[in-house]
Amino acid sequence: MANVLVGVTGGIAAYKAPGVIRRLREAGHEVRVAATDAAFRFIPEETLAIAAGGDVHTEKTWWERSGRVEHVTLARWADLVLVAPATADAMARAAVGLGDDLLSATVLAGARSVLWAPAMNPEMWSNPATRRNAETLKGWGHRFVGPSEGLMASTEEQPGVGRLTDEAEILAAVKEALSGDGG
Repeated sequence: MANVLVGVTGGIAAYKAPGVIRRLREAGHEVRVAATDAAFRFIPEETLAIAAGGDVHTEKTWWERSGRVEHVTLARWADLVLVAPATADAMARAAVGLGDDLLSATVLAGARSVLWAPAMNPEMWSNPATRRNAETLKGWGHRFVGPSEGLMASTEEQPGVGRLTDEAEILAAVKEALSGDGG
């Protein structure tokens, strides 16, 4: 199977990441996890490590003691970088070429294939800046799965497009991305 790096960013949908990670491992993929500091506001590092069956790559681990630069090592290792959930901030950082955190630096360091699974407030997803960033990333060959329509985490919101796509659809998109089909 393939090497899949799951990037977990700081949104409420981060609590769904362990399910995606588990399903990827069940499908036979070798999985590593890189999480932003903001992700840990929503899910403990230990939970991600248990789901991944190994350590989580974080800002604290960015520079390995061996002298290898972790973001370059991860970019070379991964057949696919799956960012799930992908926040508007993570997409914006990638679209303008920022690399000041481990995940954005890994994407910038030449990741072969990137699949974004956005999850955010519907107004954020429909914002022209977010739409422009998504189009920029697509123009570079990055792929997207979702977001889906439905109720959001906030009880004040009406249903809208912004939910993290379900695990089965994400897994189908991973399979498609790894096979090189679609775009």
